[in-house]
Amino acid sequence: MRSAQTFVLFLLNALALVSASETFDVYHNLNPSEFVQRGELRVLDDGTTAYQAVSIQHPPVLPTDEIALPDASKQYALVLRSSKTGSQYVLPVDRCRLGGQKKVDEVFIVHEDEQNEPFHIDYSAGSRESCKGGLGVESNLEFVTKIMLRKREVGAAPKLAFAATIDTATGKEQKPEEDKGFFAKYWYYIVPVMLLLLVSGDDGQQAEGNTRK
Repeated sequence: MRSAQTFVLFLLNALALVSASETFDVYHNLNPSEFVQRGELRVLDDGTTAYQAVSIQHPPVLPTDEIALPDASKQYALVLRSSKTGSQYVLPVDRCRLGGQKKVDEVFIVHEDEQNEPFHIDYSAGSRESCKGGLGVESNLEFVTKIMLRKREVGAAPKLAFAATIDTATGKEQKPEEDKGFFAKYWYYIVPVMLLLLVSGDDGQQAEGNTRK
């Protein structure tokens, strides 16, 4: 019976991995001297998310020299490694935020681009109020996990009405010329033509009068 349950759990995990668009292995340093795998964060193709804790007795451990933290004794950090792209996110918070609690709320905010691919992850855990008490962190601390997805919003591109020009004499931006009407733009072409037509018309009338005489 136990072997059948184990097989069912294995099958469910395999199906979840197949349907996941992105899976992150989650490591943490609850013990400041090592980063131990804590679970898996999954972003699924249907726009949902899931987190599953690792329940094996000896979970994988990351080499601490690969993670750069100013002071691990003062910072609780998560390391998320993508099984798809190999990218890594280091998400630290002040360790005192976890002090004096048996359960701690944590929030992952996964930012996705237009192709639904994660490109950034934010993380918060615990409370700033816990830092005032100066209490230590429980070794068997339990995390209550919440995951949020946020799509990147692309705003409209600005439209420039004109190209700005700078007056070299004053160093100030010149104001654009106002849009003039057709006659105002081309009057120096139109007026000579009209005068020429008028003059030609008068000459024609005089010639016609002379002919009749």
